[in-house]
Amino acid sequence: MLNQLATLLDAQIPLKESLHILIQNCSSIPLNQWLRNLLSQLERGFAFSKSIELQGLYLSAQELQLIKVGEMSGKLSYVCSQIAHFRQQQLALQRKIQKILLYPLVVLVISATLTLLLLIFIVPQFAEMYQDNNQDLPFITKFLLVLSHSLTHYIWYIIGVATLTFIFIKKQWRHSIWLYKCAQQLMALMPLISTIKQQARLINFCRSLQLMLNAGIPLQQGLQAFLPQIKTWQNTGALPGDLILVEEVQAILHWIKQGYGFSNSVGSRLFPQQAQQILQVGESSGQLSNILQKIADDYQQQLDHKIDLLSQLLEPFLMLLIGIIIGVIMLGMYLPIFNMGNIM
Repeated sequence: MLNQLATLLDAQIPLKESLHILIQNCSSIPLNQWLRNLLSQLERGFAFSKSIELQGLYLSAQELQLIKVGEMSGKLSYVCSQIAHFRQQQLALQRKIQKILLYPLVVLVISATLTLLLLIFIVPQFAEMYQDNNQDLPFITKFLLVLSHSLTHYIWYIIGVATLTFIFIKKQWRHSIWLYKCAQQLMALMPLISTIKQQARLINFCRSLQLMLNAGIPLQQGLQAFLPQIKTWQNTGALPGDLILVEEVQAILHWIKQGYGFSNSVGSRLFPQQAQQILQVGESSGQLSNILQKIADDYQQQLDHKIDLLSQLLEPFLMLLIGIIIGVIMLGMYLPIFNMGNIM
C-alpha cells in the first residue's frame, strides 16, 4: 500500500484522490476500512499524519515521525517509499527466520505425538507383562510405566490444565514483565538464538534511526520515537514492545542530556564493542547517518550467516533428540527382558 501511495504521489495525484484509488484496489477488509477512516479524517480537515495517529494502527511511532517530516518538507512520496523499503527488509528477515523455524516445529510436533502414542498405547501392554514383578523393575522402566499410567487415566485433565496454562500465559505475555524476563533468561541459555535476537534488534534500530536522520529529524526527537507513545486517553497495561530496546534508548537519552555524545551513550546490550568504535568514528566525522547504514548492512550479513548456520544445525540436533526419546522408551521397555530370569 505504501509503495502504491508513493507511486501515485510521484505522479502528482493529490493525496485524497490517491487514497480513493487505493481503496478501490484494496482487497484486505481491515486495511480497506483503515483507508476509509483515514480519508474521512482528511475530509474533516486533519493532516495526513494526524489522521494516522488518531487511528493508531499499522504504522509505528518512527514511521509517523517520518510522515510528519514528509508532509512539512513536501517529500511525502519519498518518505512513503523509504518506509515501504524498510518494511520489505524487515519482512524478508522475518520470513527467513520463520522458514528455518517451521521445519523444527513440525518435527517436534510429530515426535511429541509419536511419543504420546507410544506411552498411551504401547507401554501399557508392557505394563501388563511386568505387573507381577513391579518391585524388581529398573528405575527407567518404573518411571515410564508411571508416566504411561498418568497419561492413560488423566489425559483429559492434563490437556485441560495445559490449555488453561497456555491461554493464561498468552494473555499475560504482553502485560507481565516477569514473564518477559524469564523468556530473556531462557534465551540467554541459547547463545546462537540470543545473538540472532540481539543483531536483529541492532539492525532494525540502526535502519530506523538512519531513516529518520536522513529525513531531517533531530537525533533526540528520533530517539524519542522508539519510546512507547501512550496518549492521555489510552489506558493499557501492555508492555511497551521490546523492553531491552526501550531501556537502552532511555539510557542513551539520559546520557545525551548530560552532555555526552551519542556514540558514548550507547550500551553494550544494543551496540557491541566493535559497532561502538565504528559509531564513534562516524559521529566525529559528521557521518552518523551513513555509519548507521553501514553498521546495519555489516550486521545483516553476519545475521544471514548465523541464520543459515542455525538452519544447518537444527536438523541433526532434532534427529538426535528424537532418537534419544524413542531410544529411552525402547530401552526402558526391553531392559527387563534382558534380565528375564529374575523377572519371570
